[in-house]
Amino acid sequence: MEDVSDDDTFTFIPAQVRLTPYDRRLRELRIWEERYDELAKHPNNERRLAGLGYKVREAKKRFEEEKRRDADDGWRQRRNVDVWRAGEGREIRNASRRKVRSKPNEDLSHLTAEQKKARARGQRADANFIKRRTREGMSEADIEVALELRRRERIAKLATKSLVDRPLADNPGYGMF
Repeated sequence: MEDVSDDDTFTFIPAQVRLTPYDRRLRELRIWEERYDELAKHPNNERRLAGLGYKVREAKKRFEEEKRRDADDGWRQRRNVDVWRAGEGREIRNASRRKVRSKPNEDLSHLTAEQKKARARGQRADANFIKRRTREGMSEADIEVALELRRRERIAKLATKSLVDRPLADNPGYGMF
């Protein structure tokens, strides 16, 4: 009998190669030197050669700076921390910096200005609702349930309103007859 847990199919996942700043500067320097050498083969290009010469000198300066930094252990350690924070450690680091809530703020970049104002009004109304219910002596669990029902009603109301307010041209059958 064959063991189904014995999976002999492998999927190749290539390693993601991240160029270090040293590698990027070296690549930049080589590109500028190749362009300079290519242009130097043709006569009557002194003006363009002078411009490329400047670019090559600047690329060499940047490369030397990165070479100096790359030799410094402290610099490399700080850079590795920054790489970790920007990549896989981003969520962990951001979560550790939050003091009140465990989740990040909601992304509102897709909302229009009107929608953002309506959202702010809804939040203010929810805060007032919580204050009123607390003064009335309602338990926190009951307030949370009532608040969730309010939010669902508001979302449903906004969804139907957006369907009604859409222009007729959005209707696929508009103008057929």
